Amino acid sequence: MKPGKIGIYLAVALLIMGFSYSGWQAFVHSSDESANSDVEVIRLAHWQLEPGVREAIDEIAADYMKLHPDVKVEQLPIPGKVWKQWLRTQLVGGNPPDLIEVANYQITDEMLARYFVPLTGYLEETNPYNADEPDLRDLSWRKTFSAELVPEETVHYYSHNLLEYYAVPNAMVTVRVFYNREIMKAALGEDRAPQTFAELIETCEALQAYSRRTGQPILPLAGSIFNITKMTASFFSGTTQKLAINLDYSHDLNLTTFEGIVAFMRGRWSLDTPAVRTSFETVSAIGKYMSPGWVQLDREDAMLQFLQGQAAMLSTGTWDAGGILQQAQFEVGAFRVPSISPDDPVLGKWALGPTSEANIFASLPFGMTRSSKHPARVIDFLRFMTSRRSNAKFSEMSTWLPVIKGVPVPKVSEAFRPISDGYIAGLIVQNYGSQSTSIFNQNVYLLSGEKASADAYIAQTRPLYPKTLTEEMERVSKVFHDTVRQKDSVMTGLYELNREAGLAHSKFDIVAAKQLEVEAQKLQAIRAIAEFKAKNEDR
Repeated sequence: MKPGKIGIYLAVALLIMGFSYSGWQAFVHSSDESANSDVEVIRLAHWQLEPGVREAIDEIAADYMKLHPDVKVEQLPIPGKVWKQWLRTQLVGGNPPDLIEVANYQITDEMLARYFVPLTGYLEETNPYNADEPDLRDLSWRKTFSAELVPEETVHYYSHNLLEYYAVPNAMVTVRVFYNREIMKAALGEDRAPQTFAELIETCEALQAYSRRTGQPILPLAGSIFNITKMTASFFSGTTQKLAINLDYSHDLNLTTFEGIVAFMRGRWSLDTPAVRTSFETVSAIGKYMSPGWVQLDREDAMLQFLQGQAAMLSTGTWDAGGILQQAQFEVGAFRVPSISPDDPVLGKWALGPTSEANIFASLPFGMTRSSKHPARVIDFLRFMTSRRSNAKFSEMSTWLPVIKGVPVPKVSEAFRPISDGYIAGLIVQNYGSQSTSIFNQNVYLLSGEKASADAYIAQTRPLYPKTLTEEMERVSKVFHDTVRQKDSVMTGLYELNREAGLAHSKFDIVAAKQLEVEAQKLQAIRAIAEFKAKNEDR
């Protein structure tokens, strides 16, 4: 049988197994509910199969059920490979779990509006499960979170277009480079983590030399498209910091995706801009230290390389920390993705220094579906789950970073703590919409291997970005138009309720301010598209 057919059969088998599992779970849960109608059943679904996460949720659920004997909390861990298909089937079928993990790259604004309950009002109330915490008990539920759930455009728990909170997060994550301390000591003579990009290259060279000297097939970096893009985002950001400051026309030290695309369409940057070209050179500089064909490898392949001692370093999110620490048969260390030093004679001309992680957003957010039979109970469980006591338990068991104020970072997770000191993040080309991500992933092979070349990548993709970013801006413009139209009726209702103090008054002010911002951005988008098309038609 041909290898290609084997892969197809395996993929089909995985899908069948995933749907069969979810179907069986749904049957079991419905049977349980019908057998005991007095029990309120809360079903919670997610795709986080990393060690420690399910165990932590089970413990928190058990604690809640002790307090509420007539409640049963069940979690449904669904494999990531079938999650999207499973999710859509559940939502369209009309019987989804009460709580579902939300990610903005999987659930559209239309899906949020149709299938999920806005949580904005609930978040402005206090959390009764923090009643024993003097510093939290009088705060709104939202303000008990470390960053108070700032509604940035990239977060998963808030819809920037619908102007509503739709989920409540349970942890924070950062990106770190995990390394094999034994190999590092043998190759460098000491356990020393690189702090700058130049030191990272020196470390990779030393590891390659050690591999040749000893005859051991050890790669400096475990490679897969999933893992390496975690590093490239940091490198792109570091080499374009000065450019980002120049492009940030709102002057708030935060170059948004929208601002970046507007600047591109107005000719203020392109792939040939020196700082952007340099960002691609960082990838070509590091690409030769990974296994051949790493672009085709999966996340699991890179993890296996590292755990089997075939690679000295692995870049990934701290969501993988629990699995790495449990499975590795060697001592593991972790360090932040090295920054681009302004003193670097080749790459540092447009760098300022380490990028601040102060804006790291919360993750593992759960949203409540509209079809939930026990919405009040579901909200109560969410509050219990995100109380200080429960969040401390979750963090300790999962090794994920806590998200509630005052919860200590577990000792084992100290290296993952966000570093607040630093500079503005730069321009990250690979993150400008799903199509730009696809362009990068499909062509990054040109930045890998002995023939890696930033010039080759730019020549290949230069014609693609103008069309892609124009289409992204047109999509955003349509979203802005729909948002303005939808929120007009919301504002009217809030205005009528505005005579009374309280949540309606506060929410009216928020929606009104956001409405003005969205209308201004819509106008910017329309003008940018028109000017860009007119300029390019003249050529």
